Amino acid sequence: MTETILTLLGTMVLVFIAALIFTNAIEWIAGQLRLGCSFVGSIIAPLFTSIPEMVVFLVAIFAFSDGMGHEIGVGTIYGQPFMASSLSYGLVGIAVLLGLLLKKRTSGHMTVDKSLATPFLFVTILFPLTLLPAFIDSAIVNYIFAAIFLGAFVYYIWTMYKRKDAEQIENAEVPYFCRILPKASRGRMALAVLQLLVAVGLLYIGSERMVGTVETLSAGIGLSALGLALIIVPAATAIPETSTALIWGFKGRDTLSLGSLVGEKILYSTFYPALALFLISWSYDIHILLSVIATTIISLVLYLCIRFNKLNWYTLCFGLIFFVTYIILIFVFKV
Repeated sequence: MTETILTLLGTMVLVFIAALIFTNAIEWIAGQLRLGCSFVGSIIAPLFTSIPEMVVFLVAIFAFSDGMGHEIGVGTIYGQPFMASSLSYGLVGIAVLLGLLLKKRTSGHMTVDKSLATPFLFVTILFPLTLLPAFIDSAIVNYIFAAIFLGAFVYYIWTMYKRKDAEQIENAEVPYFCRILPKASRGRMALAVLQLLVAVGLLYIGSERMVGTVETLSAGIGLSALGLALIIVPAATAIPETSTALIWGFKGRDTLSLGSLVGEKILYSTFYPALALFLISWSYDIHILLSVIATTIISLVLYLCIRFNKLNWYTLCFGLIFFVTYIILIFVFKV
């Protein structure tokens, strides 16, 4: 058991490092292409920072299809929005408060572009709909809902694309590979792309080991693989975007902070459920139901706060109540 836990921690560290390398490169590339903060935060960055979760999902359903792979894959899809809503937003709220106390911010009130209300509204409406195919055992129904989710995702991209020039990214960090080879100034873009490819390889290796370890751990301690996947996998793969959101929230760059988190929730309310509906049979249990309820309530609250300019640090901390409750249900009552 000790060896399994150490292996899990090691894979979490590997996935974190790989995702951090990936995020660093894509932020610099976006800055070079002069893309705006809102568009990068809610569209571009989530497409790439969600790759760890996507790799975990694909590895789970294909490499571990004869075991608990499908449960872990579905748990990954529902786990990321839950973790972002309950834990990540809460940590950002704490970072905002610390920034205020340490005078890095002038207010505990968060000032964000009102266009960020759009993805919160999408999540509030669409995320609960991902449960419906589980009640109707039909491949045709699965494909219909998959098409609906894909259409909603395309519409969302178009909506946010119209604001792609707003708030240009400034002072993006130089890619790590460029720091290793500082004299290759003319090949910076090539090095940045190479850094992305290396990160993807590391993500696959770490993700494959993580899925196998979660399956072994769940069997060893008698807990649901799906329940653990809702916590453990997102805890590892969501570290990069959460860390970035914490730094931006601490410094007062609120639009980037929230945009980097809510953009991934859109993916898990549209694109990834659609992909899953095409690949595996759909089902749900109490863990998924709790995830959907918590994510929907929190998203609705934040939508209203952004819409009426009432978003404060303590509003973001509201989600921590759901996270603590879920942890107690899983590890104390073994739901």
